[in-house]
Amino acid sequence: MVRQVFIFFLLIFSITSIAQKYNFVNWTVEDGLIQSQAGFICQDKYRQLWIATEGGISKFDGRKFTGYAAQEGLISNDVNSLLCDRSGNIWAGTNYGISVFNGKAFKTIKPTNKSVNNITALLEMPDESIYALNNNLLFKINNFDCKRVPVSDNLTETISAIYKTKKNELMVFVMEKGLFILQQNKWRNILAVDELSKSKLIRKLFITSKGDTLLGSNTGLLVVKNNKIESYSYSKPDLTGINILCIEEDVKKNIWLGSDNGAYKVEGQNTIHFDSKSGFTDNSVLHIYKDIENNLWFATDADGIYKFTENTFTYYDKSSGISNTIVMGVVQTTDGTIFAAGYGGGLYKINDKNNIESVNNKGPVLTDSKISCLYADDENNIWIGTIGKGSWKYNEKNGLQKIFDNKNGTQVRGANSFLKDAQGNMLLGTGQGIYVIDKQNNVTKLKIDNVSISALRQFTKDSVLVGTSKGIFVLDREYKQHSLNKKEFENSSVLCLAKKNDNLWIGTTDKGVINWNLKTGKIINYNTDNGLPSNFIYSIYVYDKQKAWIGTGFGISNLQLDKDDNVAAIKNYGRSDGLLGMECSHNCLLKAADSSLWFGTTKGLFHFNPDADLTESNQPVVLLKSVKLFSSDITDSSLYESMSTWFKVPNNLKLHSNQNHLTFEFGAIYFTNPEDILFRCKLEGIDKDFTISNNPYIIYSAIPPGKYILKVQAITKSGVSSNTIEYRFEIEKAFYQTGYFQLLIVLLLISTGALITYISTRQKQKRKETLEKIREEEFMKLRHRTAEDFHDEMGNRLTRISVLTDILKSKLVSQESEANKLVGQIKENTAALYNGSRDIIWSLNSQNDGIYQIAEHIKEIGDELFHDTVIDFECTHNIKAGNPLKLKLDYSRNLIMVFKEVYSNILKHSKATKVEIFIEILNNKDIEINIRDNGEGFDSQIVQKGNGIKNMKNRAGRMNGELSLNSVPNKGTEINISLKNIFI
Repeated sequence: MVRQVFIFFLLIFSITSIAQKYNFVNWTVEDGLIQSQAGFICQDKYRQLWIATEGGISKFDGRKFTGYAAQEGLISNDVNSLLCDRSGNIWAGTNYGISVFNGKAFKTIKPTNKSVNNITALLEMPDESIYALNNNLLFKINNFDCKRVPVSDNLTETISAIYKTKKNELMVFVMEKGLFILQQNKWRNILAVDELSKSKLIRKLFITSKGDTLLGSNTGLLVVKNNKIESYSYSKPDLTGINILCIEEDVKKNIWLGSDNGAYKVEGQNTIHFDSKSGFTDNSVLHIYKDIENNLWFATDADGIYKFTENTFTYYDKSSGISNTIVMGVVQTTDGTIFAAGYGGGLYKINDKNNIESVNNKGPVLTDSKISCLYADDENNIWIGTIGKGSWKYNEKNGLQKIFDNKNGTQVRGANSFLKDAQGNMLLGTGQGIYVIDKQNNVTKLKIDNVSISALRQFTKDSVLVGTSKGIFVLDREYKQHSLNKKEFENSSVLCLAKKNDNLWIGTTDKGVINWNLKTGKIINYNTDNGLPSNFIYSIYVYDKQKAWIGTGFGISNLQLDKDDNVAAIKNYGRSDGLLGMECSHNCLLKAADSSLWFGTTKGLFHFNPDADLTESNQPVVLLKSVKLFSSDITDSSLYESMSTWFKVPNNLKLHSNQNHLTFEFGAIYFTNPEDILFRCKLEGIDKDFTISNNPYIIYSAIPPGKYILKVQAITKSGVSSNTIEYRFEIEKAFYQTGYFQLLIVLLLISTGALITYISTRQKQKRKETLEKIREEEFMKLRHRTAEDFHDEMGNRLTRISVLTDILKSKLVSQESEANKLVGQIKENTAALYNGSRDIIWSLNSQNDGIYQIAEHIKEIGDELFHDTVIDFECTHNIKAGNPLKLKLDYSRNLIMVFKEVYSNILKHSKATKVEIFIEILNNKDIEINIRDNGEGFDSQIVQKGNGIKNMKNRAGRMNGELSLNSVPNKGTEINISLKNIFI
């Protein structure tokens, strides 16, 4: 036993030890993990991590932990293993059985009726069956039904490990029996255990990408070779004696092992041990998991979980040998040696084994000095500036020497920056101005503005650019000061300067980075608005015309510009990349000869190889985590078809018109660098363009009715984009916003307008009718008065003429026959005129406009005219006395004149003995008149050309009627008159 312990410790100390720390990021209870004793890690279909602990399960999205324990339904808080199946369920193996979580509730499975069901491993096969290792026995679970699966012929077999191969075959290790594989539903023993291996406890099985079968045991790492179990001997020294708890392979095909004392990395023929000295843990590593982004996750006993990302930052801090973690300078001499300086006064160098060691000063020491800057010249010298303790020069040959004036012994109190200019003189920028040290070590203070000098940079062959707390100026060859006359950075506090081709880069304390194109004069500012993490710029290294590394007050950034010098992408490195020292130091950035980068920060010296950065290919995944109505969860199930299983997102959401205030919560899984995520979103129908923000919440208020699609994408600040999710929802229109309602309103408005128009027209019509009635009444009165006056005047005068004619005739003697004849004609004409005037007077009287009065008057005219003739006259009609219908104005006169013309023609030409007239009123609006005689008739084709017939037809036309005549010789004549709409 003593010998084994000795070998174990000897092995630990013999394995290659390194003082630099690697990119391990740690999360514990303080960060939200439910419990710090973590035992297993897996990743679900949304890329969220699930961590098994002795206090329950934690879900982790890179930013926030969510815990599940017995109070949520977990069968036991002590969880040994996890499985994320294809359906999205989470299987948790505990000491008392299995809990299956579907996102809403836990379901318990107990493979046996025993009180203890110790589930130590879970696997899912292609047919969706689940295999569980319970109390070292194998069980198969289908549809939550458990069945024991014997492997060997030994009923008391002990199975210590199970594994699913890349061919989706199940492999198990049976203690004292060997390795078995399930093929075509039959178990086949592919490796028997020899006597020497029977005592070894095989905990883990693993097949590498090269096809090697590894076994993790309590005695070290084993490998199946030549059909035997042997110790793994590919790396030196080997791993014999280490208690291997888990095995994983990284993206570079290196083997990682979890042990009782940290982790081991087998890289080719070298084995590297990671423990607290390398930024990891000294405790047990129970599980190592490689996520889809190729990050390695470590579940540890009592130290929570760790993440490791290849090819990002390694670093040196106090545990590496630096006395003060504030590193203020890092340079490389012409012989390739890298030197660093701590703020507390230590000067260090990186040796061939990448360890950091203190420099032997060979004389004075700087341990009590606050070093402010380092500079390496072309003669292998290191120039050291301090705060108040002078300026120094160091080289391997002469050691450390203090700078002072050879002539008068004056020394420089300190320095913020150095530059060996084109003339071979050394310039020292201090808080009191600039000093020049010539080749004879004479020190001269320049006569310039009394400002603090922060940066020196060769500008042209004959000039030097000087950055100060109050802007920038230029020193010419004679070291005379000249202003640049640029208002853009005239009063800026400048910390660093860089020049590449025609571009001058200026780092400031408040304006970020200023890029001045010396050729075109164009000046562009890059700051937090463009994606930089801070406007405080400590250092700049420009490695391409449009690419630069920038050390800021909150991390390191890789800035890439387009052809117009506008920002194309910004990659920010921070805590997730292993950069624990977020605040960089002044002018403490080195591009080494091997193209790697060195940054001095307030937390140590960090080293990074950008050419080998593998994280750029990783893509984030965006999630819609919740949809809230008026800032509350949507619980009314009538508004959606279903609720998503894992997130509070209702499917096919359909809201009422007044439910128009929605809050959307996003999430993005990007374990490579969670702080680097931005969200790009657009609500089609509301937003014209996409908006970009780091806020995972977006609120839309007063959304109008309609159908919408929310589109969301996650992007990194370096421009890597995720998948795009689309969320569709609808806000229904209110009843008053529907097309039917709007049509009804339109129809109502039209009807209202029509009604108003009708009423207005009706009122106008009534007013018109009233006016017409008044005018008609006045006209009737006028007709009546005219008829009376005409009757009185003309009738009396004609009567008097007739009387006077009779008197005149009585006085004439008989021999005056001609005179008697004339007098007789006068009397006849007077009588005819009187009869005609009587009809006119009758027509003028408005009381005679009624159809009954007219019909009777027509009858009276005929009776009077045919009374003393041989003609039998008969006139009948169907008009009753008192009929209110009246003819339109002037119709009665035209109708009487038609009848008088007919009567006259019958008397003169027909030689008839009988005349029949029938007047019939139809529908109270039309009149049909039939006139027949039994005279000798005539040829209607000849007679109709006469004026009498034409006049009758014209008068009928004036009354909106028609007159037709039908006469047959020797058979009589028939006249039909049809009058339409002749009544008032």
